Amino acid sequence: MLGGMILAIGASVAVPVLLGSTASANSGGRYCVQSVAPGSTATCFSSFGASISFATGGRVNLAHATASSEVSPAELGESSATPASMNSVPPPSLVLAIDYATSSYRGTTLTWTGSGCSSNIGGANIPSWFNDTAQSVHAYSGCATTLFWNATYGPPSYPVHVNGSVATMGSFNNEASSQRFCNYYGCA
Repeated sequence: MLGGMILAIGASVAVPVLLGSTASANSGGRYCVQSVAPGSTATCFSSFGASISFATGGRVNLAHATASSEVSPAELGESSATPASMNSVPPPSLVLAIDYATSSYRGTTLTWTGSGCSSNIGGANIPSWFNDTAQSVHAYSGCATTLFWNATYGPPSYPVHVNGSVATMGSFNNEASSQRFCNYYGCA
């Protein structure tokens, strides 16, 4: 940490990112991470790999990932093959879902993080720079997610199964304004 900044390390390029800054999809940070904790703001990176490393507290290294792509549950450490030492200590942050700006898990990303999905939690309103942008989504860490057309969970909604993925949301593309996370299908 240097003077209120962190260095996000991506494929051999260090990119300074202001902590707690409001992210912009056009500010050079295309791969953003946002906690579901109330009042949190997004932190953005120039590579997908760097955003996933940040989202997982450094336990997942996708240094080869310089552009967004679908990341597997095994890559996030969710596999049953995870070493026992990793299973005994919960990670500081779990990836709950990744929203993608284009279909088939491509483009700008918004990675949601939290401590888990044991209850109905929310990200409330999607950050303004990503509002009405998502076209594909993947849920992780035993979570389901529901995207809502309107702010503060206003209908209609688009549910995604626990650990499910949707390569395109059809008529719901570019319409999500809020999002919830839970451990069952159809977070309300």
